[in-house]
Amino acid sequence: MTLLDLFAGSVRDCSDRTAIVIDGRRLTYAQIDERSRRIAAWLAAQGYAPGDRLAVYLENRLAFVDVYLGALRAGVVVVPTNPLYRDRDAVVVWEDAEVRGIVTAGSLAEEARKTGWGGRVIEADEIERIAEEYAVPAEWREFDARPETVALIIFTSGTTGRAKGAMIPHGALASSAAAIRTAWRWRPDDVLCIALPLFHVHGLQVALGTTLVNGSTIVVERRFDAAAMLDLLERERATMFFGVPTMYVRLLEHLGDRRPPSLRLWVSGSAALSAETWALFHERFGQEILERYGATETMMCLTNRYGGPRIPGAVGTPFPGVQACVVESGGRTRLADGEVGELCICGPNVFGGYFRNPAATEAAFLTDDEGRRWFRSGDLARRDPQTRTFAIVGRLKEMIISGGFNVYPREIEEEIDAFPGVKESAVVPLHDAARGEVPLAFVAPRPGADLEVEALLAHLRGRIASFKVPREVRFLESLPRNAMGKLDKPTLRRMVGGS
Repeated sequence: MTLLDLFAGSVRDCSDRTAIVIDGRRLTYAQIDERSRRIAAWLAAQGYAPGDRLAVYLENRLAFVDVYLGALRAGVVVVPTNPLYRDRDAVVVWEDAEVRGIVTAGSLAEEARKTGWGGRVIEADEIERIAEEYAVPAEWREFDARPETVALIIFTSGTTGRAKGAMIPHGALASSAAAIRTAWRWRPDDVLCIALPLFHVHGLQVALGTTLVNGSTIVVERRFDAAAMLDLLERERATMFFGVPTMYVRLLEHLGDRRPPSLRLWVSGSAALSAETWALFHERFGQEILERYGATETMMCLTNRYGGPRIPGAVGTPFPGVQACVVESGGRTRLADGEVGELCICGPNVFGGYFRNPAATEAAFLTDDEGRRWFRSGDLARRDPQTRTFAIVGRLKEMIISGGFNVYPREIEEEIDAFPGVKESAVVPLHDAARGEVPLAFVAPRPGADLEVEALLAHLRGRIASFKVPREVRFLESLPRNAMGKLDKPTLRRMVGGS
């Protein structure tokens, strides 16, 4: 079964119920169904064939929902593109996916046109007009998506910084949504409020996808504002809120003397939630945040138990239908409870592989003696023998997770090294209470060079996404290296820790 099959059930059972509140509009399941049907028929009329790729380069808005569901119904593969990406980052995604079109708007459309991809731009306003007005030809038929059919290609960078497109099949979307619905006791009368970006699996699948499968209501804000969100939760009589740790920090800062909203479920993910924030939220809001774990390649796979206990610092147990284990780093041997190793995931929620990258796909999986494929998460974890819950304790890779976004040091280092007067650079994580981690750059200037931090940061802001720009730059005469002449990042990380 597919996500579209489950969505059709919601349309049949609750066509007049509000499905989504976005851009100041309240749309029912019947309206969302008809809008996406028009987009699907229009895409087919434009010559889009099943398997073609369509990028969505937008902030949260109705056009995103229209084109996402419409493309799935046409068999067109959606390629969400982070709206914080600028020319370099976005072009890597579009080139590798060989996208046929790019749905975008405003300044993002200008960015797309600057890259030479302007001829493929489809304005979001036009998508919304088509969703309102297009006359569907009588002979049009919806694409018959199968569980194994690719629905999404979401790009996630590798250790070298080069993006890899994770192919998410229709069946994985359905499986993940059904498991979330069961584990979190999702009800048809639930109202979920989010300001999560829809280009990310947290907003697109965990929040929007599960809502549409469940026949409940989602309220989507374009951006997160803590004071506005507190008002929204009360006004919409929300029962659930999903956010990243940074959002919970901001909610605590803005609560003041007001009575906290009474919700049945607060969920945090996409980055580690500090025990301090969890405890303070429990004290001020009187609620326990439910932490969970997922990845682009697996969507949701681990969660604290809805009925408790909800353990700070733990990401819980596998969702229904999902299996998890810990193996020796880089190997296949399973480790005993309490030992730290690489977390591996198996289940119908797991992606199909990386788009046109068989080598990366092979490296991402291990096959056990029973022939089952397990995804190597790259995260270091341990399973507690008493609570039977998993905890993430580190990463095999050097990836920095900042406010839920993945940051790869090499991408930043390449841009710093290209700046006049820079000899070499190294980027390491710096702890941040709100975002979890932020990049910190060590820079070695060329002899005689007079580098200015603000000039360097201004260069980076024009070249890479804002969340990748280092929070701090420290100059060193030279960067430490080991006996083999390789850059000694452990020493740099110790220098940060010692500061």
